[in-house]
Amino acid sequence: MLSALKEQFNLFWQARAQRERNMLLICALVIVSAIIYGFLLSPALSGRKKLSEDLPVLNQKLAEINELSKQQSKLAVSLSELVPPVSREQLEASLTRRGIKAQTISVTDDLVRLQIPAAAYANLMEWLVEMQKASRLTVEEAKLVALLEVGQVSATISLKQQRSNS
Repeated sequence: MLSALKEQFNLFWQARAQRERNMLLICALVIVSAIIYGFLLSPALSGRKKLSEDLPVLNQKLAEINELSKQQSKLAVSLSELVPPVSREQLEASLTRRGIKAQTISVTDDLVRLQIPAAAYANLMEWLVEMQKASRLTVEEAKLVALLEVGQVSATISLKQQRSNS
């Protein structure tokens, strides 16, 4: 089949005058050049132009991000120094504000352990968020057990206060 196609092309080519062959070659070269430019060169050139326009803006954003990161690091250190150690009284007061009654509360150094026999799940979660923001307490371990009442849980929670080591 390929040989038949090649033979038909040779017959077509031989039937053309030299001037017509030259014109067909020039047209083929122009078409091939346009295809190469359209699919290979044009996207590369436009991408290069866009990159050269975007690069200064991106470098500026990177510098701003680095500066904000440095500020955040300094602020985090200073904030952790300002957080007072958590106390049992503070915990009891915040639990009472949320309507939660703890069975036991144990505070040693930066570790807090508490057992809550029954509390509304939503109130407990709000209390944990409040403690994380106010005293930088993070949950180390939590065991929640659903009670028969809808939305009520029993909880055993271990929290750790995030403070600087200085």
